[in-house]
Amino acid sequence: MKNTIRQVSIIGSGNVAWHLAINFVKIGVKVSHIFGRNSAHVNSLCLETRAIHTKSITDLPKNQLIIICTPDHSILSLCKSIDSNCPIAYTSGSIAIESLPHRENLGVFYPLQTFSKHIELELRKVPFFIESTNEIFTHKLFVLASKITDTVTLANSKERSELHLAAVFVNNFTNHIVHKAQQYSESKSIDFNHLLPLLKETVHKLDLDSAFNSQTGPARRGDNAIIKKHTDHLEGSIKELYRLISESIKETYHDKL
Repeated sequence: MKNTIRQVSIIGSGNVAWHLAINFVKIGVKVSHIFGRNSAHVNSLCLETRAIHTKSITDLPKNQLIIICTPDHSILSLCKSIDSNCPIAYTSGSIAIESLPHRENLGVFYPLQTFSKHIELELRKVPFFIESTNEIFTHKLFVLASKITDTVTLANSKERSELHLAAVFVNNFTNHIVHKAQQYSESKSIDFNHLLPLLKETVHKLDLDSAFNSQTGPARRGDNAIIKKHTDHLEGSIKELYRLISESIKETYHDKL
C-alpha cells in the first residue's frame, strides 16, 4: 500500500457499503471491485461507482485495501477467506479486533450512524472510529476517513463496543418505541403526523440541554394516577414497555419528585 489510500475494494452491497462506496467516488477514491452475495444489489452499486463486479472473493486485488461492509456474523469467515497479505478494514462497532485472525494490516473503519440506501446522508457529520493492528495502517485509515468526515477518533475494541451499546439505545430502541407509537396511533385512528413536531422537538432539545434536564411527562412528575390510566388502556408487550420505562424514569428522579 502507498502512503495514501487511493483505491479500495468493498465486500457487501447493503446500506453501509452503498453510502461508503458512493462517497469514496465523490472524493476521488476509486472503488475498483465489489464482491457480495446479492448479485442484483452488487450490480446496482457497480453501475453507480463504475466498479467491477467480482464473482469470487479470491479475485479481489491483493495490493489494496478491502473494506468489509457486512453483518457481524460473517466478518470472521470473510477474514479467513481473504489472502493474508491483503489489508482489511471492517465497519462493525461490536467485533473486537483481537477476535479475528491476526494479520499485519487489519483495521476498523466504523461510522457511528444508521444507514438506509434510499435516504441521503451527509457523511461529513458522521463520526468515524478507527483502530488497527499497527500505527502505519491506523494512520492510513485515519487519513482516509478524514476525507469524508469532519470527525475521526481513535477507539480501541472496548471503547467501540461501549459506543455501539449506547448507539443501540439512542437509535434502535428509540426507533422501536416510535414504531410502537405508530402502531398504537393506527389502532386508535390517530394521525401520527400530529406527533411528528413533538418527536422533532424532543430531539432538538438535546442540542440545548441534557436528556436528564429535558425529561417531562407523568413518570417524571410521579403522577401515578395518569400512569395507571395509561397502562389500563394498553395490552401485551407495549403495556410492559410503558411500565418498565415509567419505572426507570421514576427511579431516575425519585429524589426530585
